[in-house]
Amino acid sequence: MTKPAPLAAAGRVAGAAALIAVLTVLSRLAGFGRTAVFTWMLGPTDLGGAYLVANYVPNFIFEIVAGGALASLVVPLLAGAVEAGDRRAVAATTGALLTWTLSLLVPLAVLLAVFADPLPGLIGNGLSEAQQASGARMLRVFAPQLPLYGVGIVLTGVLQAHRRFAWPVIAPLLSSVTVIGVYLGFTAAQGRLATIGQAGRGGELLLSAGTTLGVVVLSLSLLIPVRRLRLRIRPGYRFPADARARVGGLVVAGAVTVAAQQIALVVALNQVTYGRTADVSVYNLAQTVYFLPWAVLAVPLAVAAYPTLVAARATGDERAYRETLAPAVRGVVLLSLLGAAALVGTAIPVGHFFFSDPLDARTAAAGIAGFAPGLVGYGLFAVLTRALYARGETRAATVATAFGWLSVPVLAVLTAAVAPLADRVLAVTLASSAGMLLLGALLIAAVRRAAGGEALAGAGRAGAAGLLAAVVAGAGGAAVAAGLAGLGDGTPTTPWALAQGMLSGVVVGVLFLAVAWLTDARDLRPLLATVTRRLGRRRPAGGDDGPPAQQHPGERGDGRETVSS
Repeated sequence: MTKPAPLAAAGRVAGAAALIAVLTVLSRLAGFGRTAVFTWMLGPTDLGGAYLVANYVPNFIFEIVAGGALASLVVPLLAGAVEAGDRRAVAATTGALLTWTLSLLVPLAVLLAVFADPLPGLIGNGLSEAQQASGARMLRVFAPQLPLYGVGIVLTGVLQAHRRFAWPVIAPLLSSVTVIGVYLGFTAAQGRLATIGQAGRGGELLLSAGTTLGVVVLSLSLLIPVRRLRLRIRPGYRFPADARARVGGLVVAGAVTVAAQQIALVVALNQVTYGRTADVSVYNLAQTVYFLPWAVLAVPLAVAAYPTLVAARATGDERAYRETLAPAVRGVVLLSLLGAAALVGTAIPVGHFFFSDPLDARTAAAGIAGFAPGLVGYGLFAVLTRALYARGETRAATVATAFGWLSVPVLAVLTAAVAPLADRVLAVTLASSAGMLLLGALLIAAVRRAAGGEALAGAGRAGAAGLLAAVVAGAGGAAVAAGLAGLGDGTPTTPWALAQGMLSGVVVGVLFLAVAWLTDARDLRPLLATVTRRLGRRRPAGGDDGPPAQQHPGERGDGRETVSS
């Protein structure tokens, strides 16, 4: 097989990233719509808080027990065999991953259902007794999500290893549409802003069963593209020899990484439950908005680069590794700073769009802005952990990630203790940002030690240019939002808040691109060219859901946010 030139590999990464980004925009907009419908339907109620806490429990348990290990395992274990065209090894590894996943998570789901009663209260100490009881009832229905998440992670990794990126992003879109339908059905049956007492057991069951149906769609829809790969997958616990040699280190790295991440998230959620009744929903909204630019701008580059990085290391091609990673890092830095500027510039209208209560709207805006500085570190987490896993540097990735994530709960408790109760959401989001910036710095140091400075070439230039552009753009967008708010009379209506947000967003985008072009056109130009080319390109006949670049052996047969996202 002819080895592709480094520039060709970089082009494939950029093209795949553009495809992932376009599809992720649609998927995240659907997810955003899901959050908007939920916030409108149940957000400030006691049932809404109980639902959010209970629905987080299976996510938390899955990520601690298996999610991190699986997410870090699948692509590294499969990419080498895919690159070599060894379909038998790919099928055997996939079968072993699925067998171990179901063997672990099905019994765990049963235990979760049996011992559900105390769990919502452990996470949300500030919940009332009625909320804890309601959360436990819903949690029993959420329990089957555990094995479903595991299957989804494995199938996502199989598709990404084959450079099939579309369906892993389409699946969350289908799931969001399903859950939106459930929310609307609940509202039609129970009424808007129904409380625990008003909804009753039937309302809880409709809400919880419908949400679990969304996870069924999220995971099992991936069977459609996996079948097109025509792999002869059979159940079994034994990994091929090459895979067995790598499993241990990757499992430990993934488990420690995600355990630290989930501890940070659960402590943050615990802290906001002590605030106002609506604070859990407000924090959920702020976090959803924060994830949007991360998933749309940073993750596509990281996901697209990962198989190429793994393949380059497998063949010993250090030049291809560095020439793939360096532009990916520069792109992630620039795009993450663009996202941070957008969060700051549009925070006020976004808060008013989702919440009619002025205090809730201000709290949401403060939380969104508080998350913004950490977006750069979180973006670097997406790309640099993958870069280290591709090199087999699992220990370095684990140490950096654990320190970064575990700093978040420590800072969250400290900031929450000194901040007024009304500012609890802002305190927690600022703690998250500080931890993510520390995480990004630690990962940069780890990659520099492992791969040398050339693997991060130009990152400082891109960071300086992006930071200047973000400050100008964020301030400009916020000024426009404040000016438009002053034109209204009292609390903005939802349509007026939407108009403010759109205008502020346009100002942020124009200012950021203008400043970044003047200071770092070298890195911005290829990003813009790739997106423009991808948007203008017709899809080829045949329905291939991967990038139209060169096919590899083992890809014949023809990417989803991971739940840890």
